[in-house]
Amino acid sequence: MFKGIKNGWDLIKDSIRVFNHHPKFLIPLLITWLIYAPIILYLEYGFNWEALSTGLVYLFVFGIVFIFAFLLAFSCSMLLELIEQLESGHKMSLKKSFAHTLTHNVFKILPIVIIWTIIWFILFIIQAIFSKAKERSGRSFTAENAAKTLAGYGSFSLSRTFFKGIEKGVRMIIFLILPAIAWENLSFGKAIKKGIAVFKAHLSEFVTGFVLTWVAEIIIFLPPGILFYIADEFELIFPVWVWTTVIIYIAFGWSYSIYLEQMFTAELYLWNLKWEKQIGEEKRLGKPLSKLRDVKRPSVLDEIPELLEK
Repeated sequence: MFKGIKNGWDLIKDSIRVFNHHPKFLIPLLITWLIYAPIILYLEYGFNWEALSTGLVYLFVFGIVFIFAFLLAFSCSMLLELIEQLESGHKMSLKKSFAHTLTHNVFKILPIVIIWTIIWFILFIIQAIFSKAKERSGRSFTAENAAKTLAGYGSFSLSRTFFKGIEKGVRMIIFLILPAIAWENLSFGKAIKKGIAVFKAHLSEFVTGFVLTWVAEIIIFLPPGILFYIADEFELIFPVWVWTTVIIYIAFGWSYSIYLEQMFTAELYLWNLKWEKQIGEEKRLGKPLSKLRDVKRPSVLDEIPELLEK
């Protein structure tokens, strides 16, 4: 167990190091945020929900959740293609990763996106039922309110934290399934089985990554959270440029927190591939089977093309 925690910590550290060397990994997520943010703001401040019937509201929300799930899966696929380029001895290209995702991966990941959407939608509905209804009247569109909305700023509750944790866990499992499609070209069913198998085989590493990426997210969003608290508690009015800066910070903070989840799960899957190859050889020779910790951890930065043979 403790070795698993150490393995998870090492993967998180390596994810941070990879970003320092290859900051372009953040670009797909920043583009995703630029699509995500205007939709959220429009739905919060510009869309007339009362014009829709209850059934249409559910249908509309389901469609929005599908768009968000698809965008995240697409960005994850691009990240996986960038990793594959490096791990196959090629030069990293955002253009090629986008093109390959669009032409080869997008139709393969759609069934997973649909399943993810259904789970996400159900969690959203349950959370809405068990949460107190928000009072929307009187909340106008301002730079401050826009920043709070995009940051998800609100009063703390155990139920909200619980559902957020479930959503995060499901998201990271989805991120663990997608490499089976992007790297091994497995079918929809086999990809799910493979991702779940990796999750079960390295549960302590996964849980460590789950906790550490959540801690990183809390640290990342602590500065705007403090500013929001000061503004509310002392009724201070900050100029628009302050909130504009906060919104830009949120864009990078959100992108980086999701990047940590994507990169952690990708490197865990890459490590699992190397482990499977080694124990396969050990089975063939009749040797004792190695544990994950016995296999040298691969890294995007070690310049060893782990996916070259794929």
